[in-house]
Amino acid sequence: MAEVVPFHGLRFDDSKAGPLGDLVSPPYDVISDELRDQLYERSPYNVVRVEYGRDEPGHADRYAKARETLDGWIRDGVLRHDNTPAFYLHDHYFEHAGKRMRRRGFLAALRLYHEGRGIVRPHELTFPKAKADRLSLLRTTRVNTSPVFGLFADERGEVARSLEAWMSRGPAPMVGEARLGSERHLVWRLDDKMLTRKLAGLLKDARVYIADGHHRYETALTYLDDERKAGHIEIEQDSPNYVLAYLCPLDDPGLLILATHRVVRGGDAVLDELVERAFDAAPIDAGALGDTQPGIVLVREGTFTELRPRADTDLSALQESWRTLPVAQAEHLLLEPARAAGATVEYDHDAERAAAAATHGTSAILLRAVDAATLRRVADAWQRLPQKSTYFHPKAPAGLVLRPLGD
Repeated sequence: MAEVVPFHGLRFDDSKAGPLGDLVSPPYDVISDELRDQLYERSPYNVVRVEYGRDEPGHADRYAKARETLDGWIRDGVLRHDNTPAFYLHDHYFEHAGKRMRRRGFLAALRLYHEGRGIVRPHELTFPKAKADRLSLLRTTRVNTSPVFGLFADERGEVARSLEAWMSRGPAPMVGEARLGSERHLVWRLDDKMLTRKLAGLLKDARVYIADGHHRYETALTYLDDERKAGHIEIEQDSPNYVLAYLCPLDDPGLLILATHRVVRGGDAVLDELVERAFDAAPIDAGALGDTQPGIVLVREGTFTELRPRADTDLSALQESWRTLPVAQAEHLLLEPARAAGATVEYDHDAERAAAAATHGTSAILLRAVDAATLRRVADAWQRLPQKSTYFHPKAPAGLVLRPLGD
């Protein structure tokens, strides 16, 4: 089913660019203006200058500026192409809730498939504006700067065992290390032809579920279609037929999915009416949230109230595959009507921060996270969750390895 192939990575030369930790960045969709400024200050070679560059005086087109920056880095040897195609094995160490965790996966070129094929399956709806931005960047730079984050079933553990063996005992050499506070990235290059064929073969019967990067995947499909229409695609192995992907097993111990909570401003009155109409409500101790993991909690002025749809509440408008999910119930029964009544809704994956915002006419709706098995079930049913249903933490960074598409 899914075809993954090794690729000629484009990587920073730390002897010229400096420590890799100063050069990587989060993907564009979580970079605030403030964080972007910090990344610019961190290094003149930080990949944010390409991934999500600033508008600058004298440069009317930031996409052209990104291409100019890339070309300069390649010309000066700051970025170098690997001579042999490779998979790039990746360990990501991080802390969450006081626990040290490790997520393991690998970077590959993933063949692009239209959704109707069912081989690469999305799980969430997307925003058109973000896709237009990514398409302009891809058309101008012809480089994948940040990967699509994909999941696959490794039910017999063959991929996990193989990665462990190749990382710990060779023959994959370590080629990169990045430290960012409590986070640490380790990268190995696997270019042995026999072993790259083996890894590709382990995924040949797998589906890939897009965890993060729906916009990047759909943008790559649009770009491929444009290239085909223009007559630029000569063979099925041409580079636009693939996209850079970070792939991780669904059952990896370090795969962490956080909920995306809602902060509702100017909607207290309508929310009260909606709660009374459709929910059973009961007070809950804020300290118990982590233990009981309630599905929907309404927060206002330091008061926490668990909401459960009543048995007679009509949920028939929701898709059967996600009718029982708190995020879908909250969107349908609370947030859509609140928006229609004029309330504004903001998103935050930090429950404490969302709850703290629930003062002076603002409410927070805290939601239980969607797990990987549920995501897979929804995608296998050819459905997509509402926008902002999942937050994969931490993000797969931009800049560890770039993937050029060629000229």
